[in-house]
Amino acid sequence: MRSIGFICVAVIFLLVLITFSDARRPSFGKGKSKPGKGKPSFGKGKPGHGKGKPGHGKGKPKPPYYKSTTTASPGSGNCDPEAIKAAVLAEINITLADLQRELNATVTQLKNISEPDVFSCKRMSGFSNETVPVPYTACDVEKPIGLVDISTGKFTVQRDGTYRLTFTSRMSAMNGQTIRADMYVNGVRIGRASASLDTFDTQTNTASTTILDLETSNTLDLLYDLAAGDEVYMMIDYVGTTSLIQSSMNYQIFFTGEW
Repeated sequence: MRSIGFICVAVIFLLVLITFSDARRPSFGKGKSKPGKGKPSFGKGKPGHGKGKPGHGKGKPKPPYYKSTTTASPGSGNCDPEAIKAAVLAEINITLADLQRELNATVTQLKNISEPDVFSCKRMSGFSNETVPVPYTACDVEKPIGLVDISTGKFTVQRDGTYRLTFTSRMSAMNGQTIRADMYVNGVRIGRASASLDTFDTQTNTASTTILDLETSNTLDLLYDLAAGDEVYMMIDYVGTTSLIQSSMNYQIFFTGEW
């Protein structure tokens, strides 16, 4: 009987402990919690995790969250594949046209560099006519053909640019006189080569009475900007009646040009 009584006391003690433990533990009961007054009440202890709905009190509820949306303008969602295709092709065509122009310009520049206009013409005999340009016997180099009319002695420019122009001749200044070779572009003189004897005697401060002849080879060499259609040629100018530029079978008169 005493053991039974002891067991009953132990059971009662355990029930008291369990009850006290449940009182401190968060409620997991099925009942609904009563809402408190004022701010939302969440209990003095840890929040309950039971199946019941938590109380929210009589305080102001949190404003609901609204997701912002943007309304598309009418027709903005339309997709016209043909219109898009046409626009893309138009842009491609413009780009291709620009590239083609650049390519053509590059090809032209490369051709000019690799195939410059150039000529070298010569005269086999002497010349003393002051009224017409110096004509030539033949051209050793003429690219392209037709740059120089050897009968008139005129070089007609076919391509804009800077040219190197030269004229070499054996100049004979007879009887102590002066002879000049002048280069012209469209009737305007742009350069001159000359030959003459200085007959002044610095010791006596008088001119020499001895008549002398001078023969020398002179070269006129210059760079000049020319435009297509310009005409370049040589003319001679001298004092007296017997001076001239001379040549022979060895060719001593040359007119050259290079782009």
